[in-house]
Amino acid sequence: MTLENGGLKTEKMKFISGVVEGFYGRPWSADQRKLLFSWMQKCGLNTYMYAPKDDYKHRAYWRELYSVEEAENLSHLITSAKEKEVTFVYAISPGLDISFSNAKDIQALKRKLEQVSTFGCEAFALLFDDIDPELSEADRSAFQSFGLAQVSVSNEIYEHLHEPKLFLFCPTEYCASRAVPTVSSSEYLNTIGTKLLPGIDVMWTGPRVVSKKLTIPSLEEISSVLKRPSVIWDNIHANDYDPRRIFLGPYDGRSPEIIPYINGVMTNPNTEFEANFMAIHTLGQWCQSNPDGVKKDIMRDERMSPIASDIKLETENDFSIDDDLASRVDLRYQPKMALKAAIKDWLVELHCHREPPRQPFPRVIPTFLPVSSGPPGVPTDELPGPPGPPVIQNPSPPLDDLPGLPTSLPGNPSIPPGVKPVTAGEDVIVDDVPSAAQPCMDPSELQAPSTPPENYLPPSPPAGLPLPDVIKTCLTPAFTTQSASVSSIPALSMICSSVRAPEPIATFLQPPSLPVSSLSEAPQSDSISDTGSATESGAEPMDIAMPSTSDCPDSSQSSPVPAGTGGVSSPQDVPVFEKQPSSDSLMQIESDIPLEKKEECENTHSGNHSKFEYFSEEDALALVDLFYMPFEHGSSSLFFLQGLHWLRNNALAISKKNGPTENSFEVTEWHHLSEEFLTKVDQASSLLVKLVNGPNKSFMCDLYSYLWDLVSLLKICRAHVQWLAKGLATQPLAQQTFSCVTWFSKGYKEAFMSGDQEPWVFRGGLQAELQRLLPIDSAHDLFYIKPPDYIVTRPYNLRPYTPADEDALYQICLKTCDDGMDGTDVFPDNPRLMGDKLIGKFLTLNPEYGFIIEDDIGVCGYAVAALDARELAKKVEMAWLPAMREKYQAPDKKDCYTPAEEVIQGFHNDQKTVSDDVYNQFPSVLHLDILSTRVEDPALPRRLLACALSALKCNGSKGVHCELSVGDKFLMDFYSKLGFFPVTSMEEIGEDTVYLGRPI
Repeated sequence: MTLENGGLKTEKMKFISGVVEGFYGRPWSADQRKLLFSWMQKCGLNTYMYAPKDDYKHRAYWRELYSVEEAENLSHLITSAKEKEVTFVYAISPGLDISFSNAKDIQALKRKLEQVSTFGCEAFALLFDDIDPELSEADRSAFQSFGLAQVSVSNEIYEHLHEPKLFLFCPTEYCASRAVPTVSSSEYLNTIGTKLLPGIDVMWTGPRVVSKKLTIPSLEEISSVLKRPSVIWDNIHANDYDPRRIFLGPYDGRSPEIIPYINGVMTNPNTEFEANFMAIHTLGQWCQSNPDGVKKDIMRDERMSPIASDIKLETENDFSIDDDLASRVDLRYQPKMALKAAIKDWLVELHCHREPPRQPFPRVIPTFLPVSSGPPGVPTDELPGPPGPPVIQNPSPPLDDLPGLPTSLPGNPSIPPGVKPVTAGEDVIVDDVPSAAQPCMDPSELQAPSTPPENYLPPSPPAGLPLPDVIKTCLTPAFTTQSASVSSIPALSMICSSVRAPEPIATFLQPPSLPVSSLSEAPQSDSISDTGSATESGAEPMDIAMPSTSDCPDSSQSSPVPAGTGGVSSPQDVPVFEKQPSSDSLMQIESDIPLEKKEECENTHSGNHSKFEYFSEEDALALVDLFYMPFEHGSSSLFFLQGLHWLRNNALAISKKNGPTENSFEVTEWHHLSEEFLTKVDQASSLLVKLVNGPNKSFMCDLYSYLWDLVSLLKICRAHVQWLAKGLATQPLAQQTFSCVTWFSKGYKEAFMSGDQEPWVFRGGLQAELQRLLPIDSAHDLFYIKPPDYIVTRPYNLRPYTPADEDALYQICLKTCDDGMDGTDVFPDNPRLMGDKLIGKFLTLNPEYGFIIEDDIGVCGYAVAALDARELAKKVEMAWLPAMREKYQAPDKKDCYTPAEEVIQGFHNDQKTVSDDVYNQFPSVLHLDILSTRVEDPALPRRLLACALSALKCNGSKGVHCELSVGDKFLMDFYSKLGFFPVTSMEEIGEDTVYLGRPI
């Protein structure tokens, strides 16, 4: 060992570089880890840490020894790592419930690590992140502080294992923002530095949990406190805190100049394995860019070398600190160049024939050890600690309490300490459920005009936590609303045990997952997943069907059959690999075929390869650009934000009320940008098609939900731009979207890019930014939507209605008029009768607010609306009803009418008027219908409704209603799931009619 900068730096091992599997969520499979070792070897990385938070034998049930089968698989995994020259680090997290003074607990920890060492493991780690920093009463009598307790156990374990060549320690205060009160004055960190044996490396995430930059001064500070250079646990690519974001960009924000100041870097990347090639490849380039560990040219104490001084003088307007300067002018590693170099190797991975891992049957276990309420020493009424390496707690979208829609506990897939397990039948008050999610950007606290519009109705904000002060400074507190509370949510055990066919409309909510067995046996089936058997056994809530008649699924010739529709899936089903549920095997049963041979067989397979669609280098770059980095949007993302913002701000320039000749230059400019915007959306949509039809089904399953979500939002934006292009917008921008902070609000962009806030403050990614630019930004149930439970292969489009669509809409009315079923046989002589009753008045008198869904066959859904229901009723009375009475002669009076005669008689009866109570709150009227046999994507009804409501809100509507017959049970349920609710009592409106309303 040698002294360096006042601290000890070991020379027993080379610079540590690699990957830590330390996220919350479904752990990787055995085959994925073996592929990871191959990637790491090719990229020059040397260390892998096994630390999946949702493996219960790693964390929640750390005392349990591995079974014979598990031990065999773990041994194979360690051997595979050694074959690829990768050091396998086995990590254990006992901090949830360990008693530091209990000899039995210490002996259990030794016994567990001794067992793993017999498998061939030579490197270990003790992790004390994400735990309550308070000692139990028993431990307080034995140790003076929490730090001393951890040090005592760590030193004892390190010596018991005969001082392995690599032993890592993750502190509870693992970043500067968690140090109490500061890094240099933290009693805990100083205790770790002074008392921890010098051969133990300490992990550190940097200034924050997810650090945008790592600077030399900050690294020198922590090194002086810890008495050793730290090993960086890097969360820059971690995404387990946000269900809508994934990061494909290059390793960035760390100059190679910091390499001499640390002992290593291990990235804790995306939960989705296939999404991490770019992060691993570019990290490898970064680690090799300064192999000799040469000190940076910029000296300490603000003294600079002549060369660096000259560079700073030339660029002082662009860079604010020395470390920014070093990362920009250092030619050894450039993130953009590293990205381009990695793309070429990534294309090889994208085009190989790789299937997703088979999903095991989950082992349902209690949340904690069999004790009364939680781990010892953790108060049950205290909020859990903030996330650590890796970042915990997925900020939850707002709960959807509509009938028939799944709801879930807010927060992280892993149950944090201090949360009492929920039992079946027990009601839980949302306000009582603690969440360790970090402060989020709450659209209810938004910058707004000084005065609200006359007809302003405050939106319903998403469930969230208070904003940080840096964001609050740019917001106007007036006219904001409070989060609505939900009285109760389903019990946890009921959510976990519930396995059913996907609902027609689903929300973007995932049930919280429990820790899983590290060696669950996968289902014995030749296929990747069996939809039927899995559903019955509860194996996996996302058993997805992509039918195929060959070894290589061909989505262009067949379409998936949703579960519960009566269709029979093909034996070559491909599951969607969702992010949140954690039921994957950590170390699955060994395959008889080596991974390399298996890939070779797949790559030489002579199946229908011509049917696959392949990514070009431009496609790969475009995909990365859409899902870039936590503190930076790619150029395509910025175009969508800037384009939509400019188009909506200048929509009045093309308004019909301004006349066709006014502002001709602005009109031309508007239409030019709108065409470019539509083209870019089409290009993003083509990426989804190529993803679904590509050969690498494992990659497709990992990325599908994210790209599906983004493309769906972009299609809503495209439909809105197409509607604006008709010149129908009449309200100023301030009345279209009110009290909404967006990418263009004062201080927002700067706060996002600065890195001063954790990235979950701005959760939702590009999708959330686009949502806030739409007029109905607060309608979260139309945007935060659960991905479909199958791969949607049929293309679809959302667009405004045109007169050429009338016959198709009438046909849909006929196909669904019999309480959701086909009414062709009910009205054999009058096929257009139901269309005339339901939507004819909209299409003839008020077609401006119509939108349709079309697939590769034609129109399969529609939404028609009128801005003013009473004005429409007047037009109907004056023009539409006389035409219908002339077209359909009144039937003779008799006791029993046929269904057609009843409808015709309705044209000749007096028409009901909308009551004042309904009209004042919900002045607009809407009718929406779809062909369920053609609409494969269960989210499409919500997307379609979002298009119609955006148009209505643009022109000042504050609510919309629909009129239904009491007997329309199917439509009542359908509209209820779309957020509509009864707004008047039966006594007010008669026995045969009910009004459902929804605020906008």
